[in-house]
Amino acid sequence: MTTEQDKKADEFIPINQILNAKPQLGPIPGEQVIPWLIITIGSYIVCQVLLSLDWWATGLVGIWGSATWWILTGNESWRFLTKFYRTPKWTRGHVSHTSLLMQSLLNSTPRKQRRKLRKHRVER
Repeated sequence: MTTEQDKKADEFIPINQILNAKPQLGPIPGEQVIPWLIITIGSYIVCQVLLSLDWWATGLVGIWGSATWWILTGNESWRFLTKFYRTPKWTRGHVSHTSLLMQSLLNSTPRKQRRKLRKHRVER
């Protein structure tokens, strides 16, 4: 019985490679399509509407913006895009609250009076 289990463990199991693939439109990665559309629309608005440039300039600006986005994000987009996540501002501390008035009194009074003030603060 162990020989049958060993044979089953040694068998080659074919895996469909398309299951691990990312979506693409030809050579263009699928995750780049929406940012490229936004960049192209933005270049059209800036070059044609605001600056009244010709179509060559609009096309070059759109290609330049899309190529820059592809270089920055590429296959490992998390390396560039994770720089823009906000870090949490969580702090943990175990310091008891003392008012500024009590703190100034503790620092300016003699030793015996400090003990009385501390006892008074603890009794509250």
